[in-house]
Amino acid sequence: MTDATSSLAPTERYDLGSHGRELILDARKIAVRFKVEGGVVEAVRDVSFQLHKGETIALVGESGSGKSVTARTVMRLLTKRATVDPKTRITLSGKNIVALSDREMRKLRGNDLTMIFQEPMSSLNPVYTIGQQLCEILHLHNRISRKEAMSRARVLLEEVHIPEPEARLRQYPHQMSGGQRQRVMIAMALANRPDVLIADEPTTALDVTVQAQILNLIKELKAKYGMAVILITHDLTIVRQFSDYVYVMQDGEVKEHNRTEELFTNPRHAYTRHLLASEPKGSAKPIAETSETVLEGRKVKVAFTLKRGGFLRPDFFELVAVDNLDLNLRRHETLGLVGESGSGKTTFGQALIRLIGNQGGEIFFNGEPIHDRDRKAMRPLRSRMQIVFQDPFASLNPRMSIRQIIEEGLIVNHIGANGRERVDRVRQALRDAGLPDTILQRFPHEFSGGQRQRIAIARAIALEPEFILLDEPTSALDLSVQAQIIELLRKLQDEKGLSYLFISHDLKVVRALCHRVMVMQYGKIVEQGSVDEVLSNPQTEYTSRLVRAAFEIAA
Repeated sequence: MTDATSSLAPTERYDLGSHGRELILDARKIAVRFKVEGGVVEAVRDVSFQLHKGETIALVGESGSGKSVTARTVMRLLTKRATVDPKTRITLSGKNIVALSDREMRKLRGNDLTMIFQEPMSSLNPVYTIGQQLCEILHLHNRISRKEAMSRARVLLEEVHIPEPEARLRQYPHQMSGGQRQRVMIAMALANRPDVLIADEPTTALDVTVQAQILNLIKELKAKYGMAVILITHDLTIVRQFSDYVYVMQDGEVKEHNRTEELFTNPRHAYTRHLLASEPKGSAKPIAETSETVLEGRKVKVAFTLKRGGFLRPDFFELVAVDNLDLNLRRHETLGLVGESGSGKTTFGQALIRLIGNQGGEIFFNGEPIHDRDRKAMRPLRSRMQIVFQDPFASLNPRMSIRQIIEEGLIVNHIGANGRERVDRVRQALRDAGLPDTILQRFPHEFSGGQRQRIAIARAIALEPEFILLDEPTSALDLSVQAQIIELLRKLQDEKGLSYLFISHDLKVVRALCHRVMVMQYGKIVEQGSVDEVLSNPQTEYTSRLVRAAFEIAA
């Protein structure tokens, strides 16, 4: 650490012991190295921080800055490739976590110390129901009956504002939206009323209105139980509202730390100033009036049959996720699809490109009807329509290298004359997505959430499609990388004439990137029009609420 940096980030925080709160967690000189092909990566260097009872500290910084590695070191959840420096000392209520045995650490985890992870789909077990997974957490640390555990599980789901908690207990993770899965993760983390909660991007998958509910819930439980929170995030709006003290990280080091209000009003390090200045900017370039239609949906309907009631007296009912919707997307156009979690945005998008079946309506791609095509008949079109999913970890095969992940689509679609040409395309796609082309032999788990999302974008653009469905592509990215991705998507659109259907809950990104926007609620389109019209002058109370949550709270 340089002298200039250490003067802005001393080992002890500026207000240590000045407000009478008991120190619960004291981390000193955390340093972690990872063995990688061709050497060693120093992921975290000399990171120190302190946490008092009943307060929230924030670790902020761009993807790859070492925030999550720092948190996983505290939780003792690092991979075997990681080496923790012997000088590292992490004290929780007087116990040195680094020196505890695995058995002692397991007892501590989930009880005294717990963590909400960034990717809810890969953190929940797909073969167990939500109720079973919540009960497992409760049984591990409490001697209670199955009936009592299930009753407490239902209360936990109510606490995190999940509708119809009784029915949700019997559902599996894949039957819930991204935001609902994240709320289940929060319920699991809070099940045993921990002393310290580490929240790693806890609201990444959530729409703006639920974000505020979840953060207020954590704040309320923090006040009620005296819980301390370490908030890892790239969302500076959240940091300013909910944290007491902020640590700014870059390249594995703490560059600056201070009380929240002082850091925001008087940032001293150049990197902190850069972070505070990063915000999605600009607007979409106008498209030609004569631009032809690429994707069209007419009265598209998607419905699911769900079960209520017990095993002996089941009650089946139909949930209409997409209710007779129309959509028209032109070449070069970016159409935003916004709404809260569970409003049907992703279901509608996936039905339009035939990843899930529709129960009614017609779908046309470049004028060709595709609503009656089966999987085999859709295959010739797959290279022309691509998708970037919300959860990059779940959509990247953990057993495949980055080269294999991106090259797979080229091989399947017979693109590229030989292996050398395909590798050139893979390298170009990585460069286009803002990544170095030297990472071909590495694996998804070796990258941060934001880097993984860029790998997913590289995989999509390698096939040179005409249309890309972008499902929350920037939700896992910090602000400055968001800005880069927006620029990248604009550049690709200009160069290749791409059309995007952009599903998002981040209205700031929608304003910067989209030409038109459609607002969804409960499977219906409640409002649509140009981005300026809808976001500047919303006509429905629902849209007004979304706009207020996105822009006014941030102000």
